[in-house]
Amino acid sequence: MNISRISIDGLILSIKCLVEKVNYIKSRYCNMENSNNDDKWLCQLMWAIGFVLLVMMLSAFIVIKLIEGWDHRGQFGDLFGVVNALFSGLAFAGLIITIRQQHIDLKYQHQAIEQTNQEMQNQTAEFDKQNETLRIQRFENTFFKMLEVQQSIVNDLYAGDSHSQWVDENSADGAYSKKEISIQDEYRGRNLFYYVFIICNHAIENSFLDGTTMVSGLSTVIKRRGKERFDDYMTTTMFDHYFRHLYTILRFISENEWLGADKQYKYATFVRATLSRYELIMLYYNGFFHPKMKKMMEQYCLLNNIRKDLLPMSYEYYVFLREQGVSKEDLRDAHFSIGDFEYYLTDDENDDTRYHLSAFFSKGELDKGHALLNRWRTFIKDKKS
Repeated sequence: MNISRISIDGLILSIKCLVEKVNYIKSRYCNMENSNNDDKWLCQLMWAIGFVLLVMMLSAFIVIKLIEGWDHRGQFGDLFGVVNALFSGLAFAGLIITIRQQHIDLKYQHQAIEQTNQEMQNQTAEFDKQNETLRIQRFENTFFKMLEVQQSIVNDLYAGDSHSQWVDENSADGAYSKKEISIQDEYRGRNLFYYVFIICNHAIENSFLDGTTMVSGLSTVIKRRGKERFDDYMTTTMFDHYFRHLYTILRFISENEWLGADKQYKYATFVRATLSRYELIMLYYNGFFHPKMKKMMEQYCLLNNIRKDLLPMSYEYYVFLREQGVSKEDLRDAHFSIGDFEYYLTDDENDDTRYHLSAFFSKGELDKGHALLNRWRTFIKDKKS
């Protein structure tokens, strides 16, 4: 009798524990609105177990309340000996539920880990973006400071000169006469480029006079003696600091490869925008004597805005045209420039004696440059034949 009592009590206690387990799983996983297929399978199992539990509880109620005496109850219990097997089945079901629950928990943990990893990746991307922004800020601080220094160098450029001028003079007795006076001239900043290239006197050899003749500006020197004489005069040394620092700016852009070609080109356009027309002319001829600077100008299309009509016809170009039987009028009729532009163009990147098309034409304009160069070559070839 005591054993039967204990069995019934154990049954009730086991049922209570299993009910608590079912209720926990049901409350956690059986919200049908949020559950997935795995959870729905588990919920269906819970409903089946719940039905079995209901039958067992009903049986226990019948045994305790409706059957008197433990002997009769025992006989009634013997009719349900299968309950022991049912207990075993429920235990096995509980084991499956526990394993399934652990599987689902692990799945949720995996999802949580993936979410954490994604958040970490987002944080890393944000950090990289902030780091890139700081890197650009440091670059720009240095770059624009260098532009300020370049402008300061330009502002410090200076040369003084004088020229004679005849003026009318009236004497005390009313006589009329002319008097020669000296007028002082000053050239500052970017005006110095114009002064040196157009006005400043330069001595050139004069074979007829067995001496020298003074001519105005380096442009005349280039016309009469050739572009190879451009760097022979002290006047070009006034721009040494200017040319060196300008090269330093372009090299600074080139060395920061992490910017990418497009951004490097964009910053180079800021430099190009500061150059006046006679700065570009002086840069053009200076590049023939400084290959590194010439490469930078080609890389960043620094001569894109050059005024071709301001380029003189060098003595070398003049001799070449004369040998080909081409006159200035022929060039005008064919709509070519009279100066050195087409003659010193090339599409050969290894030709250091001429400027590559990229110095004058941007990437989007290179086809236009190739068309011009091919047309000029065809023109010269036809004239020669």
